[in-house]
Amino acid sequence: MPDDNFELSRRKALAALGTIGVASAGAGLGTSAYFSDQETFENNSLVAGSLDLKVDWEEHYSDWSADESEGLEYEVLMEDPEDGEYVALPDPQNPLIWVHEEDLETFMDNTSIEAFPDPDDDGIQGAEGFEYDACEQGADTPEDLDPRPETALRTLNEDTYTEEDGVKPLVYLEDVKPGDFGEATLSFHICDNPGYVWLNGELVDASENGLTEPEADDPDEGEGVELLDAIQTTWWYDEDGDNVLDGGEAAEDLCVQIVLDASGSMTATDGDGVSRNQEAIDGAQQLAEEIITAGGSVGVTFFSAAGYSGGAQVQQSVADAGATDVGTTQTVISNLPANGGSTAIGEGIETADEDLANCDEGDRTIQIVVTDGQNNTGTNPSTAADDVTGDDADDYTGEIFAIGTGGASEASLLSFARPSDDVHAEFADDLAAVIANLSQVILGEKVFFRGSLGDALAALADGNGIPLDGNRTTNFDEVPGDGLNDTAPSDPTSDARECFVNSIEHYIGFAWYLPVDHANEIQSDSVEFDLGFYTEQCRHNTGAGMNSEEVES
Repeated sequence: MPDDNFELSRRKALAALGTIGVASAGAGLGTSAYFSDQETFENNSLVAGSLDLKVDWEEHYSDWSADESEGLEYEVLMEDPEDGEYVALPDPQNPLIWVHEEDLETFMDNTSIEAFPDPDDDGIQGAEGFEYDACEQGADTPEDLDPRPETALRTLNEDTYTEEDGVKPLVYLEDVKPGDFGEATLSFHICDNPGYVWLNGELVDASENGLTEPEADDPDEGEGVELLDAIQTTWWYDEDGDNVLDGGEAAEDLCVQIVLDASGSMTATDGDGVSRNQEAIDGAQQLAEEIITAGGSVGVTFFSAAGYSGGAQVQQSVADAGATDVGTTQTVISNLPANGGSTAIGEGIETADEDLANCDEGDRTIQIVVTDGQNNTGTNPSTAADDVTGDDADDYTGEIFAIGTGGASEASLLSFARPSDDVHAEFADDLAAVIANLSQVILGEKVFFRGSLGDALAALADGNGIPLDGNRTTNFDEVPGDGLNDTAPSDPTSDARECFVNSIEHYIGFAWYLPVDHANEIQSDSVEFDLGFYTEQCRHNTGAGMNSEEVES
C-alpha cells in the first residue's frame, strides 16, 4: 500500500484524503472515569471502536480539455457573463470558468475522475440499482483504497491503479498547469453516537526538487517551496453534496417572511423536554439573525385559527424598521404563542404573501413555513402556494420552504413547498437546527477556510485540526486571525459549536486551484500532506478536544 499523501507539482499532483485512522477509548476525565470514543489518524490503520466514522467521496479535475464540454447545451465561459444562470468554478470569489446551471451536472460528470462507492467503475458515485449502506460499506481502512478486489467499491481506472505505480492515493492528478483546478467532496457518517468532528492533516514533505533553468530565472523564485503559497484552496460545508460551492444571492435582495405555527399542539415535546414552540423560536431567531446580519430583511407571521381573525396575522412586516434589526425581530419571534385551535397553514401562506408585496421590486421573496401538523381549516395550503408563487415550476414568483415536525408529514410538506423538492421541504426531529441551517441554503454554503495550501496545512495540523460545526449558523472559529471565520467566538468549548448528528450524511467540499499567473517559479516544487477526520463522542465531552497527542501519518 503506497503512502497516503498529497504531492502537487508543475507536472504532477498526488493527493490523499487519508483513510480514517484508529478508534480507541480512554482519556478518562478526572476521577469520574468517563470514557470517550475517538477516531483519528494513526499508522493508517483502524481498530474496532464504539464510535464509528465512515467516509465516501467523489473527486474532480479540470484542465480545460475539450472532453469536459461534451454534452453541454451552453458554452463554458472564461469571463464573467454577469448572468445569474451561470455558476462560477471552482470558487465564486475566485472563479476560473463559468458553467451554465443547466449543464452543471453534466460538467461535473465529465470531470469526475474517481469515486467511492463506484461499483460500475465509471468515475461517478453510485450506479443504477446499486444499494449502499455507508455504515456497513463505507471506507475506513487503507484496504478500501485498493480498487482491484471484486468487492471493492473504489473506482478502478488509471487514476486509482496502474501496474507501474500500483494502488494510488485517493486523488491522483497529473500534469497540473496554471489554470487547472480540482475538487473533492467527502461525505462522512458517524454511525453510532453524535460526535464532535475535526478536519485534520499533516505536512509530510515540501521540496524544491532542484531548480529548472526557467524556475531559477523567474523573478518570483525565492527561498522555500513556492507551490505552498501558489496553490490556493477553499474548504466549505457542501450542504447539498453537489461538489459545488453555492455562493448564494446578494443578501440585500432577500425579503423573507418567517411563518410560524401558533396552534396548541406546539406545546408538545418530542422526548427532549423542549416544546416544539420553543424549538421553533430558537431556530427562527438564529435564522433571522443570519439573514439580517447578511443584509436581508425579515418579517414574521403567526397562524392559528383560534388566535387570529382569518387564521393568521403579520407580527412584523418586511416594511417595518425592525425587519432589518436583529434584536427587534428576535423579540417578535419570542412571543410565538400556542393558541390552541386549528392549524391554518394556507391562511398563514396567504397572509405572509400579502405582506411580501412590500418587498422591493426584484427582491428574492421567500416564506419559511414551520408547522407541527397538517392543514385542517381554511384555504388548502397547496392552493395557497399556487396562488402566491405560481403553479408552474418554471414560473415561480417566490419560494416556500416547508419545515415540519410532529403530526406533519413529508407528503403534506411537499404539497405546499415551492419548488416541490426535498431542498424546500423537510420533516425534522431537531426542529431548531433545521430551521437555523436554512440560512446555508438561502445565503449560500458556508466556507470555513480560504487561503494558500501552506496556510491550510498549518490550520489542519494544529492540534486536532480545524474544528467543524454541526450547526453552521454559529460561525464557530477556534483561532481568530487564522484565516477561518474571524467574526466567531474563540472559545472551543463554546456552546456555539455543536455536535454532528449520527446516521446522517455530512459533506465537506475542498477545492484547489493554481492561478493562471503562476508558472516558472513553481516548476519542480512538490508538497505532500495527509488529510482526514478526527471525531469524539458528544456525550461527556465539551468539543475542546481530548486528543492531545500528535496525529501520526
